[in-house]
Amino acid sequence: MPLKLIYNAMKSHLYLHDLLRKYYKSEIHSFVEVLNKKLFPAFLNIEAESDDIADEYYEAVCQSDGIEDYDLAEAAEVAFEKGLDHYLCSNLVKYEFTAMSIATLYILWEQQVRRFLYREMRHTFEIDFTRFCTKGIKEIKDYFAYHNLNIESLQCWDKIDELRLLCNIIKHGDGTSADQLLAKNSNLFKPEFNKSQDGLPLETTLLEETLNISQDLFNDYASILISFWNELPERAYSL
Repeated sequence: MPLKLIYNAMKSHLYLHDLLRKYYKSEIHSFVEVLNKKLFPAFLNIEAESDDIADEYYEAVCQSDGIEDYDLAEAAEVAFEKGLDHYLCSNLVKYEFTAMSIATLYILWEQQVRRFLYREMRHTFEIDFTRFCTKGIKEIKDYFAYHNLNIESLQCWDKIDELRLLCNIIKHGDGTSADQLLAKNSNLFKPEFNKSQDGLPLETTLLEETLNISQDLFNDYASILISFWNELPERAYSL
């Protein structure tokens, strides 16, 4: 751990006092609450909106001048296609929004942990924040381990690691994280995107619906991240 001590005789100390614990949990809660109350509801009426678009087009044709010159069966077909296009586009955006919300949830938590470690360890070490804990989860685990705390032993850890892998494949698609996530929880993939002998046919996780994700899953992961802050001990000391 290439950090320079400020006080050689002083142990590094992580102190998660009650107010700080509540603060980190409130950051997650606030993010989740706004998305649940303000943003996810924007997608509640996709089907009704699509029906309205189809009905409005058809009614406009029926009320237009020279209606006798129109093929109403063809107009109904066009109306149906317009409604279907709206539904498919809106549903894909709903899926994309859900995916990005889940990925952001993990990124938010990782930044919380990085900030917590930095603010606690700077009392003992000279730390350049721009270089601190920039390699993601490996360094996070290492710094907790330095303080005699194995975060992989926490009850919430398996699901946090699952969320990390899901975040990676939402950003990057197929790759090592996708293989690891498939082994950990294949139910997160649509059946047609499961493993084949040629690998995962997963060119994208945003441009088409390749993952089994939902608002409920988003909320489940949020609860897991709050559990992390609940499970951490109040104090941890360097070895």
